Amino acid sequence: MTDSRDAPRERTRNRAQDLDGDQPITTFRERPQPNFALDPFHRVLLLVSMISAVALPVYFFLRYSGAQGDFALHYDFTGDVTREGSFQEAAIILVLLSLLTIGCGVLTRYPRVFNFPVTLTRDNVQRQYKNAVQMLVWVVAGMAAVLAIMVGGWLGILSADLMWLPLAAMGIVLIVFIRRMVKLR
Repeated sequence: MTDSRDAPRERTRNRAQDLDGDQPITTFRERPQPNFALDPFHRVLLLVSMISAVALPVYFFLRYSGAQGDFALHYDFTGDVTREGSFQEAAIILVLLSLLTIGCGVLTRYPRVFNFPVTLTRDNVQRQYKNAVQMLVWVVAGMAAVLAIMVGGWLGILSADLMWLPLAAMGIVLIVFIRRMVKLR
């Protein structure tokens, strides 16, 4: 008796097809350039987030350039400060978060390099690009909100208790948009 695993595999010359019969886009080189434009709301949201990512650190450094004392750097689940640090430590965290926010904002221009949880085809690629870019715009907005609350907390303007709001919003955004990606097949 011959086992099917022992039989030689037949090679196919044709590319694989997805369940709908469309040929998948398998490499980054095959992916087309995006040909959509964000709606005005998402463009403004991205612009405001990017400006905030630059303006908030500048404002903080102008206001506290020679500050002595400690800044709250870590909180536990109840909102109590568990670690304080110097101005230099706060500056490093601020610059890193600002650079990450700006980097994610720039990345919205290049949806071809994103990883997608579904197979891209010629029919769905532009829808997937647009959905992924909109998701990233919301993540950038959430990162800018974290930055604003962090700086506001250090300046005594905002409560650090608000930090959970943008973090929860980013989690919800990721769930909603990834679910949409699967539905947009």
